[in-house]
Amino acid sequence: MSYSTDVAKLIEEQLERFVTLNRHQLVGHVANLDFWLAQVRQAFAILDGYGERFVRMHTAQEQYVEQRGTVEFELERHSSEYRASPPRRVPDNVLRKARQTLTTAVTRFLNRCKEEGLIADSDVTKACQDLGID
Repeated sequence: MSYSTDVAKLIEEQLERFVTLNRHQLVGHVANLDFWLAQVRQAFAILDGYGERFVRMHTAQEQYVEQRGTVEFELERHSSEYRASPPRRVPDNVLRKARQTLTTAVTRFLNRCKEEGLIADSDVTKACQDLGID
């Protein structure tokens, strides 16, 4: 896991829990709908911006290692020192899956709120449009 996918998972789990609540409990979260939609929007931005952030991090680390001849030591290796390893990227399919799972969760939450008569269909449509989801 990475920070990016951890954030998305945390919000997704909250929204999935909300879908299972009793109506009188659900309405309390509808009162904070703007907060939850902002959390989803932020998680999407974190996931979608990962690639650019990773490139900057990778480039900075590689430049640092190159300029300073940085090495790491590991007893299990035959050689006692070797060039510092680059950072490992979170695979794109993992980021896409995290985004899709969060999209499903927010859609389920919004639809449950609509089905309970707690928000209007137009509110669901607007929220989805604002989040850039169908």
